[in-house]
Amino acid sequence: METNNTEIRFYNEMRESLLKLRPEGMEIKFDRISKHNRKKLHACSLMMPGSVAAPTFYLEELYEAYENGTAVEDLAQSLINYACEHSLGAMPGGIELDDYESVKKNLGIMVIGEEKNREYLRELIYKKIEDLALIPIIFTSDSNGTGCIKIRKDFLLMWKVTENEILEQAIKNAPEVMPPTFRNLNELMGCEEEEEDEIFVISNMYYAGGASVAFYPGFLDCIGMALGKDLFILPSSINELIILTDSGQDPGRLLEIVKEVNRTQVAPAEVLTDAVYHYGRGGKGFRKLLPIMA
Repeated sequence: METNNTEIRFYNEMRESLLKLRPEGMEIKFDRISKHNRKKLHACSLMMPGSVAAPTFYLEELYEAYENGTAVEDLAQSLINYACEHSLGAMPGGIELDDYESVKKNLGIMVIGEEKNREYLRELIYKKIEDLALIPIIFTSDSNGTGCIKIRKDFLLMWKVTENEILEQAIKNAPEVMPPTFRNLNELMGCEEEEEDEIFVISNMYYAGGASVAFYPGFLDCIGMALGKDLFILPSSINELIILTDSGQDPGRLLEIVKEVNRTQVAPAEVLTDAVYHYGRGGKGFRKLLPIMA
């Protein structure tokens, strides 16, 4: 959907207000950037003196408040107040972003859809697996919550390492940095009746980018061996996957379920893909199931 004149006026007024109200020393940058699963957004970052990172705000997310009557000056001031109160003097966990040895132990992975995010992925390091993009990240966790920094290609010059080294290290680290979880869906929902199909949920212990656990070394193979069957894998979101033991279910019906859930129950930014995957034991591995054409 194209930006209308009212939206354009809002973005211009927000820019003017932020520049007018900013405290001395605050650096404000405006940009148009791609977020995964979304078109280019109007972004602004507010950096306080001495900070190592700047919070980034997307003006599209404030437009509804503006439409409901909140003054532009009040919205701008709220962003400035947040940036001042959450100034980050050091990276969580004592990470020094310009020191690879400091970063290395915090590398992990996340996964997003590759086809819908090609522009977004252009500046990032990633590995394509079927229609998915496996992205190395710097994962942080402290009393304020979890966070991640996706690794851009220009980081390689700073760290003097290769893309393959980053990817290999991130995949190796991930099970320790973001430990996987494997839970029975019926138990999670409090269902006491046994279902014909065995259904499980896999994620990481933080429920943040947890769909990537499918690519932890040996993880799906361990599940398949424990259950004694091959696996269907349904993308619930970028944060978790649904696992079904392969009992001859119709992949077309499973695909319909995935699409319906993505349309009705998952936030657009958290949709992984409209697809069904299969994991075969004995070296058959992970693959996307293509829809059968009538």
